[in-house]
Amino acid sequence: MLINTLTGKEIEIDIEPTDKVIYGQYFMPRIKERVEEKEGIPPQQQRLIYSGKQMNDEKTAADYKILGGSVLHLVLALRGGGGLRQ
Repeated sequence: MLINTLTGKEIEIDIEPTDKVIYGQYFMPRIKERVEEKEGIPPQQQRLIYSGKQMNDEKTAADYKILGGSVLHLVLALRGGGGLRQ
């Protein structure tokens, strides 16, 4: 699968049969781990978008009907706000 960043970079992620799966399902945190391995972005800072919706870590790739050639979009979660300005 491909993951596109907001800067236009494409990250190719291969799902291997030996990757961590639970009951044959490929969970979203594993995809984030693969992005971290390739790009150094911690999973907690990643937000993956597919078909216009933010993906939930408790769901599987199958829940979203993600196939091998699917394209996901990666955005970074920014920390905290500065509060209200006066």
